[in-house]
Amino acid sequence: MADKVNDNDRRNKDEDLSELRVLRDSPVPVTRDAFLDLRDKLCAQILRTLEPGIDVTQRAQIRPYVHDRLDALLEERNIVLNRGEKRQLLEAILTGLNSS
Repeated sequence: MADKVNDNDRRNKDEDLSELRVLRDSPVPVTRDAFLDLRDKLCAQILRTLEPGIDVTQRAQIRPYVHDRLDALLEERNIVLNRGEKRQLLEAILTGLNSS
């Protein structure tokens, strides 16, 4: 059973990597859709790990947590972003948290 879970995790990571490959090789509209999809997935994962009672509208308070969690999630998924892409994703996630 553990092998099945590991295979699913590996498949999900491979799908995420292929998504990013499509991002880099695709025209702008598809890239934006893939970016938004990645943002939504990561935002949902981060929301699930936030402690209850944390005010997500206080960006200064949650920014360090989101930054650290984003690093961990990107590493888990083997996603490599340059500094600008990562900053853009961080800001999009913080905005997404505020609208949730």
